[in-house]
Amino acid sequence: MSQSHPLDSDAHALLDTLTSGALAVDGEGLIQYTNAAFCELSGYAPSGLLQQKLADVLKLPPKTDCALCMGACDPLNPQWATFHGGFLLVESSSGAEELRIKIKHSPLQNHWTLCLVDPFSEDTTLTQAHSDFVSTVSHEFRTPLTSIKGFADTLLSYGAQLPDEEKRRFINIIKDQADRLIRLVENLLTASKLGASRVEMSYRPIPLQRLLDKVAHSIQAKIQAKTGVSRNLEVQVKPADLEVWADADRLEQILINLVDNAVKYSPASSAVYVLGEFAPNDDSQIRISVRDEGGGIPEDLLPKIFTKFYRVESPLKQEVEGTGLGLYITKSLTTAMGGQIFAESTPGKGSTFSVILPAATPEKQAAHRRKLYATEEGE
Repeated sequence: MSQSHPLDSDAHALLDTLTSGALAVDGEGLIQYTNAAFCELSGYAPSGLLQQKLADVLKLPPKTDCALCMGACDPLNPQWATFHGGFLLVESSSGAEELRIKIKHSPLQNHWTLCLVDPFSEDTTLTQAHSDFVSTVSHEFRTPLTSIKGFADTLLSYGAQLPDEEKRRFINIIKDQADRLIRLVENLLTASKLGASRVEMSYRPIPLQRLLDKVAHSIQAKIQAKTGVSRNLEVQVKPADLEVWADADRLEQILINLVDNAVKYSPASSAVYVLGEFAPNDDSQIRISVRDEGGGIPEDLLPKIFTKFYRVESPLKQEVEGTGLGLYITKSLTTAMGGQIFAESTPGKGSTFSVILPAATPEKQAAHRRKLYATEEGE
């Protein structure tokens, strides 16, 4: 049975003057009206929102209850007239992103609901980001520091009574945890520089086969030192003389992050495949893919994985160290070098992370030589 529309032309005109985003939702949770402010905020065209479920457009943070936003509509429930925070899925040229928002619900006639949506102020967002940062970093620092202090105290108190083999084991643990702290500090410094746009790049042609072999050897050595076993890392570049145009140190950092993640989040008996090749139908671009045979990532979480401090919920999460900065840094460095990065995944079958960067074409190399020559002339 059809419902009469509770918003007349005067109500439409009034809502269209608001600077707040406005949505009208029917009793089934379907969007029936949006004003211009909401379309501007979300990046959607009005036609792309009508008849969509509100629960698919507005997302709630954990432990927040809202029947309407969760898709369990109950228009007779007086708690619908509520105010809370959430996330808006924003459409942009770079893909879907999440924006922190404030949501106010007010019931209308005929089982409809009016939602007013505003972005959190910059100060509030920064305060939340600072809180998330302190919480995450405190946890990540506490774990290795606790290990270092515990084993150092044991050596100081009982070192004379311990066999040499046990002492070496304790010292190795202390070194591993100190290395972990160094990596954490380096990641935080890199993230800070990226946020302030202070990362300098030095571009040159990089032989891809040599770089991928170096990365694979580095990861294998790290695994061997930690576990005593090697992993199956299969590296392939086609054609073998492929060269990529990038900053060598930054590209190595990107690839180590991706391969290290693939190893950490996949079973010990599985393989990790690293492939370098020309991008499909474009010889001016090179695609580097890292594929694992791990548990995979749900499709709805893929847009979030490159955000700062985000870590996918996984049975392996508690076993794997990390701050959630690796993929954020990887994407930021890739973008800074004029590249793209994206992920594809099938839960239960693994994930593939692909980086696309310019090939070292003769034109780029000639331009680079001209720049070097001009610099030398200027000196």
